[in-house]
Amino acid sequence: MKRAIFFDLDGTLWDALIPLTEAWNLAMEKNNLPYRFNTKTMQSYMGLLPEETVPLAFPDVDMEQGLKFFKITLDAEIEHLAKQPGKLYKNEESVINTLSKKYPLYIISNADKGYVENYLNACNMGKYYSGHYNAGDTGMPKWKNILLMKEKENIDEIIYVGDTKKDKEESEKAGVKFIHARYGFGVIENEKNYIDSLEELPNKIEEMFNK
Repeated sequence: MKRAIFFDLDGTLWDALIPLTEAWNLAMEKNNLPYRFNTKTMQSYMGLLPEETVPLAFPDVDMEQGLKFFKITLDAEIEHLAKQPGKLYKNEESVINTLSKKYPLYIISNADKGYVENYLNACNMGKYYSGHYNAGDTGMPKWKNILLMKEKENIDEIIYVGDTKKDKEESEKAGVKFIHARYGFGVIENEKNYIDSLEELPNKIEEMFNK
């Protein structure tokens, strides 16, 4: 039986709120747009699809125009994060290295093309992962990308690790087990399977796979 661990990125494998906020504001200034963002509002967008983010970020324009503004921010964040990446969590590389020796690891994110690549390249973490999908790669929601990777890699059993309620919902749609990264950005009421740090993940993975 092939078992694998799938990860969300923002709030699960890195904290990029500060450089993301910088990138969005730089994009607004460069394009003479009136919108400005802070880390609190950026956190509220974490894990959302573009169509879900636009009404929150650009509430005074229609979806078509909002998506154009959103594309400007995406281009800016890809460029900025390549130079100013997010911060890894405590002992992350050691934990991921340990897990990669026993399980294939994958990243499934709702981000645009190039976003996961910034984490893999700028943080020198690419050697630990067997593959990834961004929503920008496929145009599909997270649960469909989970199933797409599952089929592509012939995986029998998956645990998805994410930090938001939406991550849990997408895992449930895909029919895979879920672990809540409570150190991240989201709150999930009454979730029994959780970790408070990445250092707890190896033991939790063994517990979940052996249930």
